[in-house]
Amino acid sequence: MTRILFFGRVGERLGPEGRLDLPAEGLPVREIRRLLAERDEVAAGALLRPDVRASVDLVVVGEDALARPDQEIAFFSLFSGG
Repeated sequence: MTRILFFGRVGERLGPEGRLDLPAEGLPVREIRRLLAERDEVAAGALLRPDVRASVDLVVVGEDALARPDQEIAFFSLFSGG
């Protein structure tokens, strides 16, 4: 199982991390987001917001980026600063 980290408002709703079984060849971030969101309404509400971004190995990536089980995958909400 691949560990997936959650930060910001996403982490507040889902906790600091989750797990997902990824195939060795990986999946696009879009598919990982969809699989996690299918678990329940809370996950869907947290992950399907337009202000939630993803990173793979500490690099912010787009929805088509491929993530593999040996990589760090995280979802986080954008923060407003002052």
